[in-house]
Amino acid sequence: MQSVAARKTGRAGAAGFTLIEVCWAMAIFGVVAGIAVTSLHRWMGGAQQTATTSSLEALLRETQQRAVTEGRSICVDFDLTAQSWTVLRGVCGTAGQVALQGPIRPEGAARVASAAFVTGASTLDGVTFYARGTATPGTLTVTRSGSDRIDTLHVEGLTGRVSRG
Repeated sequence: MQSVAARKTGRAGAAGFTLIEVCWAMAIFGVVAGIAVTSLHRWMGGAQQTATTSSLEALLRETQQRAVTEGRSICVDFDLTAQSWTVLRGVCGTAGQVALQGPIRPEGAARVASAAFVTGASTLDGVTFYARGTATPGTLTVTRSGSDRIDTLHVEGLTGRVSRG
């Protein structure tokens, strides 16, 4: 005796999926997985850029506090070619600096695109924080490959304040 479902479909004992149904399910799963992986990759790149910008912002603020506390000028020098930065005791662009920390490199695809700090008539790749709390004013930009997003950090000269812009 056949069940009611088997009589309606005309297939006795039919159970499971056909090869065509399995292939369609796999194709749909592959498309959804591809979209998810691409989105995750983009999100991770953005998170790395944000992390690099935040760590640089914290480093600059910490360096300003250190300069005031120690009563000495401290420089954060950016090497755009090597994609690294170093904390040095002394004024940026002068001889006799002592390395305190670094070189430090960003993680992932994030990179320092530009560093321009104005001192007198020249522009340097490093910012100097002075013992009185002031700094050489300028900007620092962080980007990542494959994205148009640009994170900018500003350093004010009179107050040494570090802010995102």
